[in-house]
Amino acid sequence: TGDIFEIQHINNKSDCINLINIENATDVRWVNVKVNFDNVGLGYLSLLQVATFKGWMDIMYAAVDSRE
Repeated sequence: TGDIFEIQHINNKSDCINLINIENATDVRWVNVKVNFDNVGLGYLSLLQVATFKGWMDIMYAAVDSRE
């Protein structure tokens, strides 16, 4: 339905996958942020954005994986 789980329920991708596998939740999926470090090309793009200060705050918040 496009709803986002509360932070207390899902800590990381492994928790999301467990929710899918154990509870048979078919409407649950993990979505990465648009710019990430999942492969070399996206990593270079992320580093370029950080170096040029274009959208670097979004990248840093996603990379830190912090709750506060």
